[in-house]
Amino acid sequence: MFHASIHPADITNPASGDVAFRRFLLSHSEPLGHAAVLLGGRRGARLINAIREGLGQTGSLTRRLRGLLLELRDLLFLEHAHSDDWDDYGCLPVLEPDDPMIPELCLLADGLEEALRLAGVISTNSWVA
Repeated sequence: MFHASIHPADITNPASGDVAFRRFLLSHSEPLGHAAVLLGGRRGARLINAIREGLGQTGSLTRRLRGLLLELRDLLFLEHAHSDDWDDYGCLPVLEPDDPMIPELCLLADGLEEALRLAGVISTNSWVA
């Protein structure tokens, strides 16, 4: 489905900190983009484009970019599935549990969450194993 395959070793053994975060986003840019469009339609495309633009700037992550990254994380974890705000766009597709893209989406979501945790965007304490 995605043009670049996702390797569990890349997701579960990232380096630490901001470098690992940027490396993850760079190496998974295409699958993240496809997932954002699949799950969020045009709104997902705008979200991923804003994130890419923000990551193109040097320096630390801005407050706005952190918010966009958290929105992407929520989109990948289907947090917007029952949100009136996102339902207005009619974006979220009906995904079947046995769809072959589901494991890829799960790996991508878990990898993004871990990268956000390593970069300090989300708290380590908020993670439940």
